[in-house]
Amino acid sequence: MKIGLKITVIAVLPIILTALVILAISLYQNSLLNSFFDEEIDRQARSEAQKIAQDVYLMCRSAQESVQQTVDANLRVAADILARSGPVTFGREQIRWQAVNQFTQRSHGVVLPRMLVGNRWLGQINDPLQPALVVDATEELVGGTATLFQRMNETGDMLRVATSVIDKDGKRAIGTYIPAVNPNGSTNPVVSALLRGDTFRGRAYVVDAWYITAYQPIWDKNRTRIIGALYVGVKQEHLESLRQGIMDIVVGKTGYVWVLGGKQEQRGRYIISKDGARDGEYLMNTVDSEQQPFVQRLIDKAITLPEPASGKAIPVAFDRYPWKNPGENFEQYKSVALTYFAPWDWVIGAAYYESDFASRHQRVASTINTMATWIIVAAMLLVLLAIPVGHLVAESIRSRIDCILGSIHDILIVTDSHDHIILLSKAAEKFFGIKTREIRSRPITDLIADRNICTTIKEAMATGKSGTRFHFEWPGSKPGQPREMQGRTSVIQTGHGHPIGMLLTIHDVTGEREVERLKSELLSTAAHELNTPLAAIIGYSELMLSGQAGTLEEQRESLVYVHQKAWALSKIVDDLLDVSRIEAGKEIPIDREETDILEVIRQVLYHVQHMTTQHTLDADLPSTPVVLPIDRLKIEQVLENLLSNAIKYSPHGGAIKITGLVEPDGFHLSVTDQGLGMTPEQAARVFDKFYRADSSTTAVRGTGLGLTIVRHIVDAHGGRIRVESTPGAGSTFHVILPMGSAVAQS
Repeated sequence: MKIGLKITVIAVLPIILTALVILAISLYQNSLLNSFFDEEIDRQARSEAQKIAQDVYLMCRSAQESVQQTVDANLRVAADILARSGPVTFGREQIRWQAVNQFTQRSHGVVLPRMLVGNRWLGQINDPLQPALVVDATEELVGGTATLFQRMNETGDMLRVATSVIDKDGKRAIGTYIPAVNPNGSTNPVVSALLRGDTFRGRAYVVDAWYITAYQPIWDKNRTRIIGALYVGVKQEHLESLRQGIMDIVVGKTGYVWVLGGKQEQRGRYIISKDGARDGEYLMNTVDSEQQPFVQRLIDKAITLPEPASGKAIPVAFDRYPWKNPGENFEQYKSVALTYFAPWDWVIGAAYYESDFASRHQRVASTINTMATWIIVAAMLLVLLAIPVGHLVAESIRSRIDCILGSIHDILIVTDSHDHIILLSKAAEKFFGIKTREIRSRPITDLIADRNICTTIKEAMATGKSGTRFHFEWPGSKPGQPREMQGRTSVIQTGHGHPIGMLLTIHDVTGEREVERLKSELLSTAAHELNTPLAAIIGYSELMLSGQAGTLEEQRESLVYVHQKAWALSKIVDDLLDVSRIEAGKEIPIDREETDILEVIRQVLYHVQHMTTQHTLDADLPSTPVVLPIDRLKIEQVLENLLSNAIKYSPHGGAIKITGLVEPDGFHLSVTDQGLGMTPEQAARVFDKFYRADSSTTAVRGTGLGLTIVRHIVDAHGGRIRVESTPGAGSTFHVILPMGSAVAQS
């Protein structure tokens, strides 16, 4: 099968399978999604109601704490007023009271001694317009209500003898008392706390309503007996901001928050109703449309909830019941989230009609059905478009593979696990002279006619390992000049490490071998070049040490010769160091300063002129100084290399001309000789490392590194260098150095 067809099938098949799977899943999941989202919407509705119930609980707790703090502060003020008014004592004269139980409203007569505050009797003042000691001063300063109680008996009943609490008849509620035992037989928590000598704080029933209160015991002068109590309080129903906040809450679309009494005398009564319209209404016997006493069920479920632990979520219970409002033709189910605020005996309900969320159900169902329809349409379109799209994808992949194979300069051969050819790079097609389509799926032995080469490659592949190298010679384009080839194997593996083929890369290493040969020749030449000056230095130094150097003039000549050879030796070492830097990828260091290039040229010419007697050096330079930002020593090295090369490659002497000219693109320097010259091939490689134009002989001395170093020095200055040469007619080297800021930018 052709690779393009394989790619098409691979590209198309997943699309078709994906479309079919999506279609099947969408049809199967449609009903499941509807059920899931119905449950999710119900869960969100319950979560919203739960959150509202918990928030109302927190509002109540915050209000209670805030009011209780106010009441505690009021108690401190009242206690201070009482203390300033004088000690509480009892007079000798007895006074009769008609004591009324504030819970049962039953009354009976009782005779008690007059209660005195600072030797003043409190009196029996029931007229709100007539001033009363302590309690009126307290109410005037802090608001709320205040009361002084007198203990009636050993049981601990507490009689109101002075109060700012107004009863339902509009009079001060003196004569009413708090019994030590409640009508249901339980101990009254207020009296119990007072008799223990403790201050009671919290919600308490006062005369005919519930208050947030604080009761402080009053001791006799010896602090051995409780003789009464001081009370302050704020009516719970006066928390209007809290009531209004609760009534303003909307649950869902039309739901609301209500509050019922949970226990005691307010059990089953509306404390907060919708818009306050039914506040105080008794609902305990109310039944739903199925004649079930749902209010009783809701209250019982709420009051059995545990107290919220510190740092934990507020417990919430849920219930639902059918309900039909007056004037409606059908019943609707209501759901309610319940919680119980025990300090106030409040059952809090966040109720909503389940039908409020029906529109959400309908929108979700419609959306899911629409989505399913579009999925079916999309699946059908995918199936219809799969083949042309797959073909385009295959063509794109194949095109990219062709681009990759065409961009690889090495010979690349890809085989399967049976050593049959799958792919060839363009370089491989050109190298072997065959197209991939002609050789695909055929053994690799059909690709290579030379049995020896084929055997070498087969042996490398037989190892089954990556990194196996093999070498062979391939006949070159020129007779007698075979190419040296090096190959390497790479195993193609699956993601689990199973081999499924082999990848062979082969590249021409003839040039690398030539470089290695040139390096070896360089070492040999460098050794020879180093040996010559060393031999001269050693010989002349031994002669001078032996004392047989002759006259002073002869000794001076010997020292001059030794000095010249030492400098020659130093130059060879410098060249080798510079090439070492170049090989390491480092730039030759340049230390620029403003320098007259003409002065540098003249100085180099002066020294070079003494190196030869067969050549004449002519200079054609500008008459005025040319100042360039250059490294003087490095430019001297460039000039010395160019001039020494001109001398060495002009073995028969002749004129060497150096020309300088200021041009728009920089200072143009040229060195022209009349020597051996070079072929175009030699001129193209003359600046390469380890290359010598006449490497077949050592008649011309040198390491072959000079021009490589010259090019790097010129490049480091931001300049350019090139050569023009004709075999047998000499060569001209052109150097252009930039002027001024051009260098700084390089």
